[in-house]
Amino acid sequence: MKLYHGSNTAITRIDLTRCKPYKDFGQGFYLTEIEEQAMQMARRTAAIYGSEPVVTAFRFDEVAAMADGTLSVKRFAEPDEEWALFVMANRSR
Repeated sequence: MKLYHGSNTAITRIDLTRCKPYKDFGQGFYLTEIEEQAMQMARRTAAIYGSEPVVTAFRFDEVAAMADGTLSVKRFAEPDEEWALFVMANRSR
């Protein structure tokens, strides 16, 4: 699967220590399957922090990523009450 990350700099290596806490889905490196959504985030980030918008593409093999058991994945079929409670819990300090 191809995933995209929008920023104001090209990402050559994912560094989770640079990820901000209290985001909607917790501290982590955020990706999307939608290239235009990544570009919108890149434009927003570049406008806030300066530089030019950059979209970095990644190949992601979910089966391989899940193989060692260290990756935790939670899926929501739609933005329902469970989703809202999850987001609120992650935003809570």
